[in-house]
Amino acid sequence: MSRHYPPIGFFLHAAELFNHYQPVWRLLGADAFDIILHGTDHERLETLTMATDVGYRCVESETVIEAGHRYDIVVSNLSMYEHLEQPIIHVLGHRRVRFMYALGKAKHNFADWNRHYDLILCFGPWQAERMKQCCNAVTFQMGYPRYDAYFRHPELIGSCPPSLEGVLDPTKKTLLWLPTWMELSSVTRFADAMAALCTGYNVIVKTHPLSHEAEPHVLEVLGQYPFTAVITTVYDNLALFRCADFVIGDYGGTPFGVLYLDKPLLLLNVPAAAEDALTGEGSPDVLLRQDIVNIDQAQRWDLPALLADDALWLGQASVRQRLRQKYFVNSYGFSAEMAVMALCNIETLLKQG
Repeated sequence: MSRHYPPIGFFLHAAELFNHYQPVWRLLGADAFDIILHGTDHERLETLTMATDVGYRCVESETVIEAGHRYDIVVSNLSMYEHLEQPIIHVLGHRRVRFMYALGKAKHNFADWNRHYDLILCFGPWQAERMKQCCNAVTFQMGYPRYDAYFRHPELIGSCPPSLEGVLDPTKKTLLWLPTWMELSSVTRFADAMAALCTGYNVIVKTHPLSHEAEPHVLEVLGQYPFTAVITTVYDNLALFRCADFVIGDYGGTPFGVLYLDKPLLLLNVPAAAEDALTGEGSPDVLLRQDIVNIDQAQRWDLPALLADDALWLGQASVRQRLRQKYFVNSYGFSAEMAVMALCNIETLLKQG
C-alpha cells in the first residue's frame, strides 16, 4: 500500500529546528505536513521522539527519495545537503522555501546556495534587502514565529520553567548565557568570570544545539564550575527567555532573538571574530557591537559592575527599540500566521515577484 504524502515537507537535519517550526505546524495542522528526517542518527531520534509525543508524522529523507516522491513545497533552513550531486531540496520538493533560522553569521546565511530557493521567509527588512545581493529568490517578511507565544502570553514573563523549579533562587535575578559553538564560542574565555556571578545571580547556561556532539570538551569546561544550571539538550529557549533578567551571548543568531523579545543583552567578544569563515566585517552579529554593551576577555571581571549599572541599561532600552525596527517586521505575536499565509499563497507570491 502506497504512503499518502501531504503537500508540505519540513526538512529537519537538527532536532533544535523542532521548536523553531512548531508554532507554524500548530496552525497548519498535523495532516498538512510531514517532518523529513535527515542528519545524524542522534538528531533523527531526538526529532522523532518529540514529533511522536505531539502526533506529528515523520519520514526519513531516504524513504521519500526511494519512493520517487516530491512534495509540493519543501521547507528547510539551509541548502547544504546533496543527493546525487544536486541539492537534496531539489529532489524532495517542487517548490523550495527557506525558512530563516537566525540573523548573524552573514557569510553562512547569505551564501550562494540561497539561489536554490524559490521563496525565502525572512525576519524583517534588513534580511530581505541583504538577500537580494546573493540570489534572485522572492522574499517575504514574516517576523520570528518561534517567539509568538512570548507576546501572546505576557502573564508568563518572569515565570520559572518547570524543569528549573527548586533550582533557581527566587531572591536572585537570573542571567541566561547562550554561547554559540566552535571558534566563535565564548565558553573557554569567559566561563570562570561567568561562574563567579553565581554568588549574586542565578546563572543558566544553554549550549549551542550542536555542541553536545561536536565539541564535548566545551561541556567538560562548563562542568568545572558551579553554574546554577547547564542545559546541553534540545530545550525551548522561550521558557528560558521568560525567566531571564539579562541575556548574555556572543555570535550567531541568539543575540537577535534577545533583541526581538526586547530583553537586556550583553555580548562577550572573541578575538578576530570578523575574520571568521561564517561572519565577516559586515555580519550583523559583529556590527551589533557598535550599539549593544559588549566586553573583551581581558575585562571579563568587570561583568558585575556592568550588570549593576542601571543607567547603562536604561540607555540600552532605546537602542534596542531602534535595532528592532531595523531587523524585524512588526508582526510580534502573529509571525506564524504570516509564515502560513506565505506557504498557502506561494504561487501568488512568486508571480508577484
